[in-house]
Amino acid sequence: MPSPPPGLDVVLEIEVDGAQQIRRRHPEALLIFVLPPSREEQRRRLEERGDIDHKVEARLRKAEDEEPVGKAISDYVVVNDSLDRTVDEMVAIIETERARRR
Repeated sequence: MPSPPPGLDVVLEIEVDGAQQIRRRHPEALLIFVLPPSREEQRRRLEERGDIDHKVEARLRKAEDEEPVGKAISDYVVVNDSLDRTVDEMVAIIETERARRR
């Protein structure tokens, strides 16, 4: 993956495997790991979305396995308990890092 032009922010919604690849290829990349407020809330969201039971269980198991790795490779961890607040927090992180890296 080529680097974006200077001054351009690229936001990717990717899983932990993809984040590991980004970190290896672009160690300067800013990684923000987004967590649900709880596993129970994650289950509720998946079920509300219409995912079938066995897929919900598989996603929750995968989340349990990936969470420690995601936290370890990320620069920041944000808990998504309110979409508006989460977006605001992520924007603030990006702006802070952008200013710091100049």
